[in-house]
Parts: sequence; structure tokens; C-alpha cells
Amino acid sequence: MKVLLQVIILICFLSSCSVSPKPINYNVDQCSACKMMIVDERFGAELVTKKGKVYKFDAIECLLPETIKNGEDNYAHILVTDYLNPPTLIDATSSAFLISKNRPSPMGGNLSAYFTEDTVQDPEAAWYDWKDLIAFYNK
Repeated sequence: MKVLLQVIILICFLSSCSVSPKPINYNVDQCSACKMMIVDERFGAELVTKKGKVYKFDAIECLLPETIKNGEDNYAHILVTDYLNPPTLIDATSSAFLISKNRPSPMGGNLSAYFTEDTVQDPEAAWYDWKDLIAFYNK
């Protein structure tokens, strides 16, 4: 009986330490940064710490300052929504980012994420990879 109790406690402990992303509950979850309700499925973003704490954001513009402040190394997952395939979350560090006034985002930065850069043609836009986007927002 004592061994069974120890196994149950161990299972509970291990399941509570998951470092997995969680789905964003649109129109329910609030942005961890600005506290706005997360509504637009094309712009949601998420950080998962190495300890498993999940932070959800209504826009990439809200995720970036948190990532810059705490450092990328503190996160097990840095995720953004693929604009063309919402609400699919993709790895931000290997995504392409577009700043375009033709795609206004919830926080007004006109920033959207894509699985690859060649998915959208917009001559008035600027493309960034993750490192360049961090540098741009870290000015």
C-alpha cells in the first residue's frame, strides 16, 4: 500500500512538471503582458519556461519584450501562430516574420509569423528571421 501511494505521488509530481505547450483558448485567455483577451487566431503566441509555466500572448509584439528581458535560454518553447494556418503554433526561432501595414496585428506592430518566408509576396513589407527580429525590437 505504501509503495502504491509513493507511485501515485510520483506520477502526480511528474505530470505537474510538463514543459509542453498548451493550446490558446481564444476569446477566453488573456495576454500575459497587456491583459487583453486573446481574440485573433492569426496572432497568438506562447512562451513555456523550462519549468513548464505557460505564458500566452495576443500578439508577437507582447511576447518579444518578455523574451528579450528573460533571455531565450530560459524557455523550453517560444511559439508563434502561423498567420496562414491559424491557430497552429510554430517554433518562433525558425519562423519568418513580416512587418507589413497590410497585416495589422492586435498591438499595432503589423507583425505576423510564417512557417517560411516565401509564402507571402508583399513589396511594401520587411522580412525578418528570429535573430533579426529580436535585434530590431531590442533597439
